Amino acid sequence: MLEKYLPFLKRPEKPGKNLKAEPQVSDDTLFFNPESLREEAFDAGINVKISSSIVIFLSLILIGLLVAHLVANFFLNGLLNEQKNLEFKINGYPGVEEKALQIADKINYSKKTVNARRPLTTRISFVMSRIPQGLALSTVAFNSRTFDIAVKGSSPAQVTGMFLSWLRDGEISEVTIKEAVFSSSENTYLVRLGGVYR
Repeated sequence: MLEKYLPFLKRPEKPGKNLKAEPQVSDDTLFFNPESLREEAFDAGINVKISSSIVIFLSLILIGLLVAHLVANFFLNGLLNEQKNLEFKINGYPGVEEKALQIADKINYSKKTVNARRPLTTRISFVMSRIPQGLALSTVAFNSRTFDIAVKGSSPAQVTGMFLSWLRDGEISEVTIKEAVFSSSENTYLVRLGGVYR
């Protein structure tokens, strides 16, 4: 009774003779074909080889990029450490640049002074070498363009001869008598002269 409502519970019928004479199909041809299985296996093998080659290629690229990243990171860390060391060393020398600039300024000033001293020395020697024996120096002032000198002597002719020799020898362009004083108690002349170099 249940079989009526639940047909899948029916008992299988016993195979009987086939009334119609139809040829029977073997189970082998129903479920698989060995030739098609070989073709499918060959295609699957090619697909597996191509897929595995692509995976290996991409893996090699990824490994190469990873190695390149690690090497670059190593070098960059080394450069960063070197930069930090240099910054630390530079911070250990505060004010060195200012001191170096001060020293450079002093060196330049010394060079200018030495270069200016040579012509001044020759000019001083030119003026001093032409002072006659009978005159005594009272005051002397020299710079690169002018000079101021005061001499004391018993004869005005010696003073005149002195500044005429300055003008005649060509190193002095002009001479000015700034002051002339005669002392009757000492019977001496004090003459202050100014001159301009050529």
